[in-house]
Amino acid sequence: MNRSTSALAALSAGEKAAVLDGLLIDRPDLRELAETYAVRLMSTEDRAAVTDSVAGTLRGLDIEELNGRAGYRPGRGYVHPVEAADEVMDEALEPFLRDLERRAALGMATAAAELAVGVLLGLYECRDGGSETLLEYCPDYAAERAGNVVDQCAKLGIDLPRAELLDLLPAWDGILC
Repeated sequence: MNRSTSALAALSAGEKAAVLDGLLIDRPDLRELAETYAVRLMSTEDRAAVTDSVAGTLRGLDIEELNGRAGYRPGRGYVHPVEAADEVMDEALEPFLRDLERRAALGMATAAAELAVGVLLGLYECRDGGSETLLEYCPDYAAERAGNVVDQCAKLGIDLPRAELLDLLPAWDGILC
């Protein structure tokens, strides 16, 4: 082993998780410290980073994604390209929505609200679609999903900064109210 290279630094995310799990089994006295670090990590969210990630993810979905989804599908029938595009984009948006639910369930209201604002801003950046992306097939996708995010936040008890959002998302005032 090359001593100038750290094995920990070379681990994948899954391997790091396995190391942490093993360490906490062997050293239960470290659980409280690990919990403190986890809370610190999950209690903050960078809305600009979330915005860029949501917008980049949705804009990065190429029309080629439809090749395996649209058209006749055995056992399902005909799938319209718009329906297939919705499904692909929903799958891409899902990790952000699961993270929102996870933080809300943990009582991390501020981080959940910042994450939700980032998701809404990312969707807002995609509101005009884009040629050669799946957004072209679903011009109303961003607004429809923004409405879903607002509804989900209400169900989860996440207080959105509505006045700020009205300033940031002026074309969506009907969705936010």
